[in-house]
Amino acid sequence: MFVAQITRKVKNIIISRTDKIGDLVLSVPAISTVKKMYPEAKLYVLVRKYNMEVVKGFTFIDDYSKKELYKKIKQIKADIFIALYSDNTVLKLAWKSGAKYRVGPLSKPLSFFVYNYGIKQKRSESIKNEAEYNLDLVKHLDEELFNKQKITIDKLQYGRTNHNKALSFLNEHNIYNYVLIHPFSGGSTKNFTVDEYIKVIKGLNYANPNLQIVITSSMDDKAEAERIAKECSNVFVYSASSILEIAAVIDKCKVYVGAGTGPSHIAGNLCKMAVCIYPKYKVLSPSRWGLYGNEERTTYIIPDNEKAEKDYKDRTFDNIDDNIINETVNAVLDKLNG
Repeated sequence: MFVAQITRKVKNIIISRTDKIGDLVLSVPAISTVKKMYPEAKLYVLVRKYNMEVVKGFTFIDDYSKKELYKKIKQIKADIFIALYSDNTVLKLAWKSGAKYRVGPLSKPLSFFVYNYGIKQKRSESIKNEAEYNLDLVKHLDEELFNKQKITIDKLQYGRTNHNKALSFLNEHNIYNYVLIHPFSGGSTKNFTVDEYIKVIKGLNYANPNLQIVITSSMDDKAEAERIAKECSNVFVYSASSILEIAAVIDKCKVYVGAGTGPSHIAGNLCKMAVCIYPKYKVLSPSRWGLYGNEERTTYIIPDNEKAEKDYKDRTFDNIDDNIINETVNAVLDKLNG
């Protein structure tokens, strides 16, 4: 455990979270808590290149450029290095940083050598949300100081440009009070197929013919998104060039629908009504990867809740029947009705 007198005099802190967008969003409460604990310290956050735009709007982060941090990590003269996610690259960076206090999860053999203030977490047991595991690492810095802080979920800042792009799209098509569906997961978790999302949308079309639905996608998924629009009614496609564009459109929707991926965590961060598709499998389940802080606004559809699937490497469910489709449709309608 840290000596309080030492940790409260730190000048430079590096926090590393070098995996996907959803993981980074679930790290925001921990990152902001570190800044509250050490308000005078300069805070550097190490992220993947495609996540830089996600963190750049947070005023409590002083530097977020991975490329520059790689080059100057020794020059920062960090007092503390916190690895919220750890792999061999992060372990090497933690050691290279020269930080006196190195905090991270003790999971790999090398981690016991590198993280001199590491803790065993057993995240694979999935008894907590990922955000809470991150906060536990921060708490290990100085429990007394940590307990004095109010844990907050700072809202993602998508910027004026993306706000205007979203408004322009919505105004052009006269869209309001819409359901936003992000049917793509990039293979990171179990999800409905595109055809199953089409069934959900057709169910919504039948229940409410006037309901407007926006499908968001990356440019890579644009063709599939447009196929959905052709097969359904009152569907509009927003293919974005950046995740912050998608965030702006999510922020203006009435209800969000998607799997347990980055856009869903953005919806949770923005406190949206949400219906999310998750597997029961504990390392992918809502208990570990749910929308942190948005529990009361989120309904989880768990298709394998009664019967676990045999293969979780397959990223689509093998038991989607009309009952699950109807459950999803009804959950969306419930959210729309307040």
